[in-house]
Amino acid sequence: MPLTRLAALLLFAFLVLTPALAACGGGQPAAQAGPTPTAIPPTPTAVAEPTAAAADQPTAASAALTIPCDELVPADELQRMIGVKPDSLMDTVMPGWTACMWFYTPAGASQQSEFTVQAYTGEETLVKWRMDTNPANRLAGVTVNSLADYVQEGYTWVIPESQLRAVQALQDGRYIFLRFPADNLALSTESQIADYLAVLFRRLQENG
Repeated sequence: MPLTRLAALLLFAFLVLTPALAACGGGQPAAQAGPTPTAIPPTPTAVAEPTAAAADQPTAASAALTIPCDELVPADELQRMIGVKPDSLMDTVMPGWTACMWFYTPAGASQQSEFTVQAYTGEETLVKWRMDTNPANRLAGVTVNSLADYVQEGYTWVIPESQLRAVQALQDGRYIFLRFPADNLALSTESQIADYLAVLFRRLQENG
């Protein structure tokens, strides 16, 4: 892959990982918590170890897209998903990689929540997928559920400390990662998550 893309990807990962690693020392998060890292799938207790077979198969990968956050997730759709207008957005948009992290304050709440969508296309996709699904990087004690009934390869789990649900999905050479509060009513079941993944994958395909 082009060196500049890999360097940018690693820099973004470093920036979001640093505050999360600091938070591991204990204590409660601040009321206006900053971004947390892209979750690494923990050791599954409900499904078998992924074989990465799907990632090793030839895929119909799209070209490296440049798709802004408001095209990946339109504003009206986002508001329906989270129930309010977001307070702010942290985004990284470049060929082959879009990372969108919206911060918002739910109705009646005092602390911010986050809604994250990341999309990977082009030659970086399988590198990122293998890095995120590497069993050596997993945390213990969290149940991971397979989404193989809905996508080529996929996983979902809840991060206990933050009560955020994480979702990984690989389809036709494209990788989507989601993270949002586990009590989000719009994405409360695997079938709802799968339906939304289908929407996002379709947008990537149409733009590719």
